[in-house]
Amino acid sequence: MRWHFGIRLLHWLTVIALAAQIAVAFGPMNGPGMAAMNWLPLHMSIGVTILVIIVLRLCWRIFTQAPVRHASRFVRFATSFFHMFLYVVILAVLITGWLGYRPMPFMPPARLFATLPVPLAPSVGALPARAFAFVHAKLVWIMLGFVGVHILAAFVHFILLRDGVMRTMFFGRPDTASRQENAQLAVSDEAGSSRNRP
Repeated sequence: MRWHFGIRLLHWLTVIALAAQIAVAFGPMNGPGMAAMNWLPLHMSIGVTILVIIVLRLCWRIFTQAPVRHASRFVRFATSFFHMFLYVVILAVLITGWLGYRPMPFMPPARLFATLPVPLAPSVGALPARAFAFVHAKLVWIMLGFVGVHILAAFVHFILLRDGVMRTMFFGRPDTASRQENAQLAVSDEAGSSRNRP
């Protein structure tokens, strides 16, 4: 009734990395002078970390069965579509950020985790790096909107619906109430299937 431990761990690592990235991007990188360039190596390092976590999550998800949800087919489809679109937006933010990166003249290239230099992205047609930087900034706001909807939906499940969806991402042993709820759902399903038998 819960996601695999690896999926849960990568989910919360994504949350921590995204929160750190937003704090850096809207905090010290908005400072005066060369603040943006000074904080750019950390910004890009966190971005690469998010990319690795997302790729691991998607690969792990292929071989992991989702928890059983007692919801309509439309709700399950809408939830899956929303999450996939959120993944796409996050990846688009990361890719456009890389395509929009161009170091200033006479400046050394940014280094990931203070070791690896960031390779320059290839040119894409006639689009300049400045255009990708502009798209990157706009996509960040779209991503924040989807993240806000995701958080709001999580609170609705946890506080209003109380349907156990949030517990599928929690750590620790399932509580007694969760086990009783699952047992009642199993009994209800069995009773429903027996009534439908000829």
